[in-house]
Amino acid sequence: MEQNNGVLLGQRYTDYISGVLPYEERNPDGNWEQYLPSGEWQGNKSADTMACVSFSALNSLETQYKFYTGQEKNFSDRFTATMSGTTRQGNYLWKVADSIRHDGVVEEQDYPAPENYTWDAYYTAVPIEIINKAKLFLHSWKVEYEWIDISKDSLIYHLKHAPIQVVFPNHAVLGFYSTQQVIKYFDSYAPYIKERESITHAMKIVLTKIGETLDMLKLIKESEFASDIYVVSGSKRFHILDPDSFLRGIDSLWPTWTGVVVEDPRQYQYGGALFIAKPDDKIK
Repeated sequence: MEQNNGVLLGQRYTDYISGVLPYEERNPDGNWEQYLPSGEWQGNKSADTMACVSFSALNSLETQYKFYTGQEKNFSDRFTATMSGTTRQGNYLWKVADSIRHDGVVEEQDYPAPENYTWDAYYTAVPIEIINKAKLFLHSWKVEYEWIDISKDSLIYHLKHAPIQVVFPNHAVLGFYSTQQVIKYFDSYAPYIKERESITHAMKIVLTKIGETLDMLKLIKESEFASDIYVVSGSKRFHILDPDSFLRGIDSLWPTWTGVVVEDPRQYQYGGALFIAKPDDKIK
Protein backbone atom coordinates (compact mmCIF):
# COMPACT_ATOMS: atom_id res chain seq x y z
CA MET A 1 0.00 0.00 0.00
CA GLU A 2 1.28 3.45 -0.94
CA GLN A 3 1.94 5.89 1.91
CA ASN A 4 -0.70 8.57 2.37
CA ASN A 5 0.85 11.95 1.60
CA GLY A 6 -2.13 14.03 2.61
CA VAL A 7 -5.22 13.65 0.42
CA LEU A 8 -8.66 12.73 1.75
CA LEU A 9 -11.28 11.53 -0.71
CA GLY A 10 -14.80 12.88 -0.96
CA GLN A 11 -16.88 15.70 -2.33
CA ARG A 12 -20.02 17.62 -1.37
CA TYR A 13 -23.31 17.33 -3.22
CA THR A 14 -23.15 21.11 -3.69
CA ASP A 15 -19.79 21.00 -5.51
CA TYR A 16 -19.77 21.99 -9.16
CA ILE A 17 -19.37 19.18 -11.68
CA SER A 18 -17.74 19.62 -15.09
CA GLY A 19 -19.71 21.94 -17.36
CA VAL A 20 -21.00 24.36 -14.73
CA LEU A 21 -18.14 26.85 -15.02
CA PRO A 22 -17.96 28.72 -18.34
CA TYR A 23 -15.32 27.04 -20.48
CA GLU A 24 -12.62 29.15 -22.11
CA GLU A 25 -9.72 27.94 -24.24
CA ARG A 26 -6.95 30.03 -22.69
CA ASN A 27 -3.95 27.83 -23.48
CA PRO A 28 -4.63 26.11 -26.83
CA ASP A 29 -1.92 23.43 -26.59
CA GLY A 30 -2.89 22.54 -23.02
CA ASN A 31 0.72 22.52 -21.83
CA TRP A 32 1.45 24.67 -18.76
CA GLU A 33 5.05 23.59 -18.15
CA GLN A 34 6.63 26.95 -19.01
CA TYR A 35 4.46 28.65 -16.38
CA LEU A 36 5.13 26.24 -13.50
CA PRO A 37 6.49 27.69 -10.23
CA SER A 38 9.69 26.65 -8.49
CA GLY A 39 9.40 23.33 -6.71
CA GLU A 40 8.71 23.22 -2.97
CA TRP A 41 8.97 20.19 -0.72
CA GLN A 42 5.88 19.68 1.44
CA GLY A 43 7.92 18.65 4.47
CA ASN A 44 11.35 18.63 6.10
CA LYS A 45 13.55 16.04 7.79
CA SER A 46 11.44 15.96 10.95
CA ALA A 47 7.87 16.59 9.77
CA ASP A 48 5.59 16.24 6.76
CA THR A 49 2.87 18.89 6.53
CA MET A 50 0.44 16.40 4.90
CA ALA A 51 -0.56 19.41 2.80
CA CYS A 52 -0.20 18.03 -0.73
CA VAL A 53 -3.71 19.31 -1.48
CA SER A 54 -2.75 22.87 -0.52
CA PHE A 55 0.61 22.67 -2.32
CA SER A 56 -0.96 21.40 -5.54
CA ALA A 57 -3.85 23.90 -5.41
CA LEU A 58 -1.47 26.82 -4.92
CA ASN A 59 0.81 25.49 -7.63
CA SER A 60 -2.21 25.80 -9.91
CA LEU A 61 -2.82 29.41 -8.86
CA GLU A 62 0.86 30.30 -9.22
CA THR A 63 0.94 28.75 -12.70
CA GLN A 64 -2.15 30.64 -13.83
CA TYR A 65 -0.90 33.86 -12.26
CA LYS A 66 2.31 33.65 -14.32
CA PHE A 67 0.29 32.81 -17.42
CA TYR A 68 -1.81 35.94 -16.88
CA THR A 69 0.88 38.38 -15.80
CA GLY A 70 4.26 36.95 -16.78
CA GLN A 71 5.30 37.31 -13.13
CA GLU A 72 6.15 34.52 -10.71
CA LYS A 73 4.33 34.29 -7.39
CA ASN A 74 4.98 32.08 -4.40
CA PHE A 75 1.88 31.84 -2.25
CA SER A 76 2.11 30.67 1.34
CA ASP A 77 1.33 26.94 1.54
CA ARG A 78 1.37 27.20 5.31
CA PHE A 79 -1.40 29.82 5.29
CA THR A 80 -3.73 27.83 3.05
CA ALA A 81 -2.98 24.50 4.72
CA THR A 82 -3.83 26.02 8.10
CA MET A 83 -6.89 28.02 7.03
CA SER A 84 -8.38 25.01 5.23
CA GLY A 85 -8.07 22.79 8.30
CA THR A 86 -5.44 20.28 7.21
CA THR A 87 -5.22 17.32 9.59
CA ARG A 88 -2.55 14.68 10.22
CA GLN A 89 -4.44 12.57 7.66
CA GLY A 90 -4.46 15.39 5.11
CA ASN A 91 -7.32 17.35 3.54
CA TYR A 92 -10.06 17.29 0.91
CA LEU A 93 -9.67 18.94 -2.49
CA TRP A 94 -12.94 20.82 -2.14
CA LYS A 95 -12.05 22.10 1.33
CA VAL A 96 -8.77 23.63 0.18
CA ALA A 97 -10.29 25.12 -2.98
CA ASP A 98 -13.13 26.57 -0.93
CA SER A 99 -10.67 28.10 1.53
CA ILE A 100 -8.77 29.79 -1.29
CA ARG A 101 -12.05 31.02 -2.77
CA HIS A 102 -13.23 32.57 0.51
CA ASP A 103 -10.06 33.24 2.54
CA GLY A 104 -7.76 34.33 -0.29
CA VAL A 105 -4.00 33.82 -0.25
CA VAL A 106 -0.85 35.60 0.90
CA GLU A 107 2.68 35.38 -0.39
CA GLU A 108 5.24 33.08 1.19
CA GLN A 109 7.19 36.05 2.53
CA ASP A 110 4.12 37.17 4.47
CA TYR A 111 3.60 33.84 6.22
CA PRO A 112 6.61 31.54 5.67
CA ALA A 113 7.19 28.08 7.07
CA PRO A 114 9.26 28.26 10.28
CA GLU A 115 12.83 27.04 10.05
CA ASN A 116 13.17 23.37 11.05
CA TYR A 117 9.47 23.32 11.91
CA THR A 118 7.53 20.65 13.76
CA TRP A 119 3.87 19.87 13.07
CA ASP A 120 2.71 22.10 15.93
CA ALA A 121 4.97 24.98 14.90
CA TYR A 122 3.76 24.83 11.30
CA TYR A 123 0.08 24.76 12.20
CA THR A 124 -0.12 27.58 14.72
CA ALA A 125 -3.09 29.97 14.51
CA VAL A 126 -2.75 32.50 11.70
CA PRO A 127 -2.47 36.12 12.95
CA ILE A 128 -5.49 38.29 12.16
CA GLU A 129 -3.43 40.79 10.15
CA ILE A 130 -2.36 37.97 7.81
CA ILE A 131 -5.95 36.75 7.50
CA ASN A 132 -7.07 40.26 6.57
CA LYS A 133 -4.25 40.70 4.07
CA ALA A 134 -5.14 37.42 2.33
CA LYS A 135 -8.63 38.67 1.56
CA LEU A 136 -7.19 41.55 -0.46
CA PHE A 137 -6.24 39.01 -3.13
CA LEU A 138 -9.93 38.41 -3.76
CA HIS A 139 -10.44 42.06 -4.67
CA SER A 140 -8.46 41.46 -7.85
CA TRP A 141 -8.86 37.74 -8.53
CA LYS A 142 -11.80 35.37 -8.68
CA VAL A 143 -11.30 31.69 -7.80
CA GLU A 144 -13.75 28.99 -8.94
CA TYR A 145 -13.52 25.22 -9.09
CA GLU A 146 -15.30 22.15 -10.40
CA TRP A 147 -14.75 18.39 -10.50
CA ILE A 148 -14.01 16.98 -13.94
CA ASP A 149 -13.99 13.55 -15.54
CA ILE A 150 -10.64 11.73 -15.36
CA SER A 151 -10.60 10.34 -18.90
CA LYS A 152 -7.68 11.41 -21.10
CA ASP A 153 -10.07 13.19 -23.48
CA SER A 154 -11.48 15.18 -20.57
CA LEU A 155 -8.06 16.09 -19.22
CA ILE A 156 -6.78 17.19 -22.62
CA TYR A 157 -9.90 19.34 -23.10
CA HIS A 158 -9.88 21.01 -19.67
CA LEU A 159 -6.11 21.58 -19.66
CA LYS A 160 -6.69 24.13 -22.40
CA HIS A 161 -8.64 26.12 -19.81
CA ALA A 162 -6.51 25.68 -16.67
CA PRO A 163 -4.05 23.27 -15.03
CA ILE A 164 -5.76 20.35 -13.30
CA GLN A 165 -5.36 19.27 -9.68
CA VAL A 166 -5.25 15.47 -9.86
CA VAL A 167 -5.21 12.62 -7.38
CA PHE A 168 -3.67 9.20 -7.57
CA PRO A 169 -3.65 6.84 -4.58
CA ASN A 170 -2.90 8.84 -1.42
CA HIS A 171 -1.48 11.95 -3.08
CA ALA A 172 -2.62 15.18 -4.82
CA VAL A 173 -0.48 16.90 -7.46
CA LEU A 174 -0.84 19.40 -10.30
CA GLY A 175 -1.43 17.97 -13.76
CA PHE A 176 0.03 20.36 -16.33
CA TYR A 177 -0.13 18.35 -19.58
CA SER A 178 -1.73 15.17 -20.87
CA THR A 179 -1.57 12.92 -23.90
CA GLN A 180 -3.66 9.84 -24.56
CA GLN A 181 -0.88 7.78 -22.95
CA VAL A 182 0.32 9.70 -19.88
CA ILE A 183 -0.38 12.74 -17.75
CA LYS A 184 2.56 14.90 -16.73
CA TYR A 185 2.37 16.37 -13.27
CA PHE A 186 4.14 18.73 -10.89
CA ASP A 187 4.78 17.21 -7.47
CA SER A 188 5.52 18.51 -3.98
CA TYR A 189 8.35 15.99 -3.64
CA ALA A 190 11.51 15.98 -5.77
CA PRO A 191 11.96 15.28 -8.57
CA TYR A 192 9.12 17.71 -9.14
CA ILE A 193 8.18 16.86 -12.73
CA LYS A 194 6.95 13.31 -13.23
CA GLU A 195 4.41 11.38 -15.29
CA ARG A 196 2.02 8.46 -14.84
CA GLU A 197 -0.64 6.67 -16.83
CA SER A 198 -3.73 7.10 -14.67
CA ILE A 199 -5.36 9.12 -11.90
CA THR A 200 -8.40 8.63 -9.68
CA HIS A 201 -9.86 12.15 -9.26
CA ALA A 202 -9.50 15.55 -10.91
CA MET A 203 -10.49 19.12 -10.02
CA LYS A 204 -10.11 22.24 -12.10
CA ILE A 205 -9.37 25.44 -10.17
CA VAL A 206 -9.85 28.51 -12.37
CA LEU A 207 -8.24 31.87 -11.64
CA THR A 208 -9.79 34.92 -13.33
CA LYS A 209 -8.73 38.54 -13.04
CA ILE A 210 -11.68 40.55 -11.76
CA GLY A 211 -10.33 43.77 -13.21
CA GLU A 212 -10.81 42.39 -16.71
CA THR A 213 -14.44 41.60 -15.96
CA LEU A 214 -15.03 45.11 -14.64
CA ASP A 215 -13.38 46.61 -17.70
CA MET A 216 -15.75 44.64 -19.89
CA LEU A 217 -18.74 46.01 -18.01
CA LYS A 218 -17.43 49.50 -18.60
CA LEU A 219 -17.45 48.72 -22.30
CA ILE A 220 -21.25 48.66 -22.42
CA LYS A 221 -22.14 50.37 -25.68
CA GLU A 222 -25.34 51.69 -27.19
CA SER A 223 -25.88 51.52 -30.92
CA GLU A 224 -28.01 53.79 -33.04
CA PHE A 225 -30.81 51.46 -32.05
CA ALA A 226 -31.68 52.40 -28.48
CA SER A 227 -32.68 48.85 -27.65
CA ASP A 228 -29.31 47.31 -28.60
CA ILE A 229 -26.78 47.49 -25.78
CA TYR A 230 -24.03 44.94 -25.52
CA VAL A 231 -20.87 43.97 -23.66
CA VAL A 232 -17.78 42.58 -25.42
CA SER A 233 -16.01 40.00 -23.26
CA GLY A 234 -13.28 37.74 -24.58
CA SER A 235 -14.47 36.00 -27.71
CA LYS A 236 -18.16 36.76 -27.25
CA ARG A 237 -20.53 39.68 -27.43
CA PHE A 238 -23.35 39.75 -24.87
CA HIS A 239 -26.42 41.47 -26.30
CA ILE A 240 -28.68 42.73 -23.54
CA LEU A 241 -32.25 42.14 -24.62
CA ASP A 242 -33.78 44.17 -21.82
CA PRO A 243 -31.34 47.08 -21.33
CA ASP A 244 -33.41 49.13 -18.90
CA SER A 245 -33.77 46.43 -16.27
CA PHE A 246 -30.18 45.32 -16.78
CA LEU A 247 -28.78 48.79 -16.23
CA ARG A 248 -30.99 49.36 -13.20
CA GLY A 249 -29.47 46.29 -11.59
CA ILE A 250 -25.88 46.87 -12.61
CA ASP A 251 -24.73 48.26 -9.26
CA SER A 252 -25.53 45.02 -7.49
CA LEU A 253 -23.74 43.03 -10.21
CA TRP A 254 -20.64 45.17 -10.52
CA PRO A 255 -18.07 43.23 -8.41
CA THR A 256 -19.12 39.73 -9.42
CA TRP A 257 -20.70 39.78 -12.88
CA THR A 258 -19.11 37.34 -15.31
CA GLY A 259 -21.75 37.23 -18.02
CA VAL A 260 -24.61 34.78 -17.70
CA VAL A 261 -27.03 33.34 -20.18
CA VAL A 262 -30.45 32.59 -18.75
CA GLU A 263 -33.57 31.02 -20.16
CA ASP A 264 -35.76 32.60 -17.52
CA PRO A 265 -34.31 36.03 -16.70
CA ARG A 266 -37.08 36.79 -14.22
CA GLN A 267 -35.21 34.76 -11.59
CA TYR A 268 -32.39 37.33 -11.62
CA GLN A 269 -32.48 40.74 -9.99
CA TYR A 270 -31.48 42.63 -13.10
CA GLY A 271 -34.15 41.13 -15.30
CA GLY A 272 -33.36 40.90 -19.01
CA ALA A 273 -31.81 37.98 -20.82
CA LEU A 274 -28.49 38.00 -22.66
CA PHE A 275 -27.89 36.76 -26.18
CA ILE A 276 -24.36 35.65 -27.12
CA ALA A 277 -22.78 36.37 -30.50
CA LYS A 278 -19.22 36.68 -31.78
CA PRO A 279 -17.78 40.16 -31.09
CA ASP A 280 -17.27 40.93 -34.77
CA ASP A 281 -20.91 40.21 -35.65
CA LYS A 282 -22.60 43.24 -37.13
CA ILE A 283 -25.45 44.76 -35.20
CA LYS A 284 -28.74 44.36 -36.95
